[in-house]
Amino acid sequence: MIKIKRSLTADDILRFTDGGYDIFRHYLGNVGRIMSRPWGEPEKKLSWGIFPRNGVWFYKDHATEEAGTAIQFVMKYFSLSFSDAIKRIAWDFNLGGEEINITPVKITWDKPLEKEYMSINFSTKPFEKEHHNYWNRAGVSEEHCNKKQCWAVKDLAINKNRVNIKGEMVFAYYTSEEDAVKIYFPEREKGDRFRNNVSFHYLWGFSELQSCKDLIIQKSNKDMIVTSVIRPCVIATQAEAIRIFNEETVSKINSITETPWVFYGSDKDGVEKCTSITNCNKWKYINTPKQYLPEVNDSYGYACKFGLEKLDKFMKEKGL
Repeated sequence: MIKIKRSLTADDILRFTDGGYDIFRHYLGNVGRIMSRPWGEPEKKLSWGIFPRNGVWFYKDHATEEAGTAIQFVMKYFSLSFSDAIKRIAWDFNLGGEEINITPVKITWDKPLEKEYMSINFSTKPFEKEHHNYWNRAGVSEEHCNKKQCWAVKDLAINKNRVNIKGEMVFAYYTSEEDAVKIYFPEREKGDRFRNNVSFHYLWGFSELQSCKDLIIQKSNKDMIVTSVIRPCVIATQAEAIRIFNEETVSKINSITETPWVFYGSDKDGVEKCTSITNCNKWKYINTPKQYLPEVNDSYGYACKFGLEKLDKFMKEKGL
């Protein structure tokens, strides 16, 4: 038995379980790159799997873009809070802690081959006319985009297969923290606009901040890049989703700000999510005026129609 006097952390759990691989294997049996998701309705097309990055194993649902560590998997699989998931894993793997399962796990499986679920490689190029037009109408320069790790894509390969993007405008949002990227195809249909190997709970722009009185949380990099021209304290989530805000993510956000503001879309779905997120966490939220729907649904759309100065004035009028 491993004896630890202090409370177990998430890093401890992952370190003692081969980066979380043992956790997936214990609760699911044989696991691999592509398999049926372990919750919800049975799939017609397999889209769920696990993959390693920098020694840590993650799950990813390619159909929904949801991803997370083995701890976040246990949270969802057993409907547990973050702290209770830590306790369950700790007991099941004989690491100490509260009694939840009286039969500790014995590791008998071999370490798997480390194959990425989705590899994305790209090269960049200077903005061309269409790239400038896309951002300039919202008051954003190429220099500012690059500062936020947003780049125009010259060549793209996914899982080592080259993607033909000739004549297409494509952007890459890169994170050096995870050495991962989210590819954005703004001209494609809504369901086909992204290719992504960034973890589900990643917060874009968070590492750049130390503390903020009012922190703006937006639904996309596009909105964050626009708002960050006039407001430095802004981050973006991976998607407009309630489940992103698990206990660990909420704790991170509360650690750097007095007042988090969720600034999602002003359509029905966006407002419902803003309301649910803020009610659960006692935060505040803001949406662009509904009278401008469907043309204006977010800060990017508002800046395109009215300009950054009026976007800043609008936020001030709402108390931000």
